[in-house]
Formats: sequence, C-alpha cells, structure tokens
Amino acid sequence: MVVRATCAAGLALTLLASSCTPATPAPSGSPRSSGGASHLQLIEAEDAQTLDPALIDDPTSLAIGSEIFQGLTRLDQNQRPVPSLADHWEISDAGRTYTFHLRSAQYQSGATVQAQDALTAWTRALAPGTASPLTIFFSPLGVRYPGDSLSALQVVDSKTLRLRLPQPNSELLTLLALPPYWLADPKQPSSGSGPYRLDRWDHGRALHLSAFDGYWGARPSVRKVDIEIEPDNAKRLDRFTSGAADVAHGFTGPQLLAFARDPAHTAELHKVPTARTTWLGFNTSAGSGYGPPDRLAIAQAIDRSRLTDLALFGSMLAAPATDFLPPGVPGHLNRQLPGHDPVAARAALDQASFPRTIDLYFSTNATVGRVAADLQDQISSATGRSVVLHPIGDFFNQAALDKLPFFIDTWSADVPYPSDILENVLRANAQFNNLRLFDPEIERGLDQGRAAASWEAALAAYQQAEGVAVTQNRVIPLYSGVEPYLVKPGLHITFIGGTIAYRWEEVR
Repeated sequence: MVVRATCAAGLALTLLASSCTPATPAPSGSPRSSGGASHLQLIEAEDAQTLDPALIDDPTSLAIGSEIFQGLTRLDQNQRPVPSLADHWEISDAGRTYTFHLRSAQYQSGATVQAQDALTAWTRALAPGTASPLTIFFSPLGVRYPGDSLSALQVVDSKTLRLRLPQPNSELLTLLALPPYWLADPKQPSSGSGPYRLDRWDHGRALHLSAFDGYWGARPSVRKVDIEIEPDNAKRLDRFTSGAADVAHGFTGPQLLAFARDPAHTAELHKVPTARTTWLGFNTSAGSGYGPPDRLAIAQAIDRSRLTDLALFGSMLAAPATDFLPPGVPGHLNRQLPGHDPVAARAALDQASFPRTIDLYFSTNATVGRVAADLQDQISSATGRSVVLHPIGDFFNQAALDKLPFFIDTWSADVPYPSDILENVLRANAQFNNLRLFDPEIERGLDQGRAAASWEAALAAYQQAEGVAVTQNRVIPLYSGVEPYLVKPGLHITFIGGTIAYRWEEVR
C-alpha cells in the first residue's frame, strides 16, 4: 500500500485501468480438476517488504498480508465493507459510536481472537518505537501521529469492542479491512486469522503458504500457494508463457502489446481497475483566465481513446476516463463527459478571443511526458492555439505555490473509498488540492458523504460533490489506471481491483 500522502503524478506508473470483469478462460495446457485449482503458483516482480500489519505500505506486502491477516471487516467484490472478524455491529450516536461483536475465530497459532487484541495491535502501531508509516489511517479515531493515545477504543468484554469517534466518518468500515487495523496474535505477531499461513519465506527468492485448516470461513479450494520473486520483466514473462506460473503482472506496455498480438493469448490478459486517476486541472488563482467556456472547449479538444492508445501502448496501461473517480474505487459512474468536438472547441476559444498560446505544466515522469506530448498535438490541432509544454522537476512544490495555471495531475488512492481521492483533491485547503478550488456545493457534498449513515447515502453524496467539479470542467478526467494480469488458461479469477486485485481463496 502506498502511503496516503503520496500524490502520484511524479511516481513510476504501474498503471492503470479498465473495468472489465474477466470471463473464465477455456481450459488448456495442464489440466485442472472441476473443483478448481488446489496449488496456485504466482510470480511477482518484487518481494514483500514486510508482513507486519503495522508497517505494510507496498503492494506486494499488502496482497500477501491480506491472505494471512484480517480486520474487523473485509471488502467484498464491490469493495463494500462486510463482516470479517466482527460478524455484526451497531452504529449509534449519529454515526459516532460503533459497537463490534467478534465471531468465534482463531489465529494460526491456535489462540482465540479476543477484543483486547485490537487494543494491543492498534496501540503498538501508534507506538513511536514501531515507526509505522500508517498512523494517519487512525484519523477517524481522533489520532494520527506516533505516540498519540488511543482513547477512542473501549474493550467491553472478550468479544465486544466499542469505538467512539470524535465525528462521524463513513470511511471507517473500509479502513478496518486494511492495515494497520489487521489483528494478530499478541504472543505470535506473525500469526493472523486469515485463510492462509506462511510456511517459509526465502527472502528475495520465494514465499510458500498453505491453507489454514482452522480458518473460520469457507474452506479454500486453493490449498497451497507458492510465490516466486523475479525482478526481470523478460524472465518473468518467460516463466509465465512456459507454464511455470499461473498468474503474473507488472509488465511494460511494449511487452503487453507483443503478448497480445498472439490470438492464443487473448483470454490470458485481464485489465484490472486500480485506484489511480489522471486529469487536467485549472488552478483557480494562477489559472483565473480560464473561464467556463474555455475549460469546456479544452475538454472538447481531447480524444481520450486516442490519448490512451498512443501514449499508453494501445490502452494496455490505461482506460479512457468516464469519471473523475476511477473504476477501481466505489462510487465510479459512467458519466457523459464532453465529447471530442474540435470544431466547437476552436469556435468557443475564437469567440472568447482566447490567447494564441496555452501553457501546459506536468511532472517529469516519462509516462506523463508522453501524455503531455499527445495532448499538445490534440489541443493545438483542435483549437489552433500553440501549446507550450513545461515539464517541472519540482511539480508538487510549484503546484502548491499556485504557480501552475493549467496542469496534468494524478492521484492514486490508498483506500478504495471515494473520500481518499475527493477529500485530498477537491476539499478546500486540502494539502493536495492543487486546483485551489473552493465551492460550497462541493464542500456540502463532502460533508454529507463523510457523515452518511449508510454506504448508499455516502456514495450518493460523494458522487454529487464530484459531479460539481466535473460538470464545471474544473477537472477534465483523462484516464483511469489498470494493471494487466496474465492468467493461465483453466483458472477463473474474479478480479476486484482497487488496492487488492483478487483473493487466492476465490480462485477456481
């Protein structure tokens, strides 16, 4: 998991997004029983950095850790929080008090899961000596810095705990499904309550896991998981194509294009939505010269499909945006964004006597550079203006100083929930609101989303707030992230997307 404060326009892009739900590939190659796979062989580009729930902040550790550890909730296929170690809960006091009732479950060590374990685990994560990078995720409980005292949690009895929030926060139930909220046996911190246990870890080479027979949930059909670590992209692809791995990902655009040229590989390629979104933005201070007709005209000058096709390797590494929220985040809608209309774009700017030069700012990331170059061509051709590109080495500092009137920006959510993007990008005075946007209707929608008593009400409020920025073309969504996965024929994987792509126990 990437720490929340990492705004990702300048980071290496593992991009990128399409909302396809894969069908079951026709069986071929090595046969599998009708009961599904019993042995799953994965290959990863990077080893897990840690399997300590208080420290996990990289994607490989998150994917593996989520199979070993669990929180009070988990995320279903729609990324909606549902019962996990807590089999039910009540919400009272206008959304400020949550009372969780734990199910009968045990850790892989054999110890019973107790309510006290939450206090132990979360207090440890907040301890300065732990040096957790995840303490900000305790913000709904009124704490966020190492050393803060966790007074919001009350252990009622061995199976009941109560959280008293300083203010309602609808993100809480989603956060409880992620680290640092996962529980572990206090006496054996490497022992979780998830469906798989770690048998052996050959650091830098491989991890070996097996199904936990004492797991409280349904018995996983996959009984054994071996994970090979291979940093070399070409070797990793060779391992997959030779049949040595069932699932692989993390490939470059050119690799994926070459792979997809073979029709035999069509059913093996699955584009999984991520929680990343990229857009064009206008700073309300430096970019005050862009009025509503001008912003609409620029939106009409852009062909999103061409952009992802040319700049992102045949749309292998991104999907044209249909919303500001990407498909990997709940609340995504297929909105009617302004269509590609070069004639209308040029007419509007000419009528407004818009200047003959447009300055476009962006980070020095190579992918964003390709995107900027295609936008330069598209906007220039459509509007008759000269688009001057400005790659900025200290993009985030310059944006924070309101020095970039018109720019390309990106956000990668750490939590698959709309507030992770909208509170950081659209909330007035938020650290990463490079738009410097303040709109009372957006603020009202964000407030209602945070305080909502139900999942449906929260999403509706967040969609309303986001819709204001999109309708006014304060942001022009460009593309959403996807991560292409290669899956061996004969395996069926229901990809979830977001921050955790899929679950081993659901592989068939």
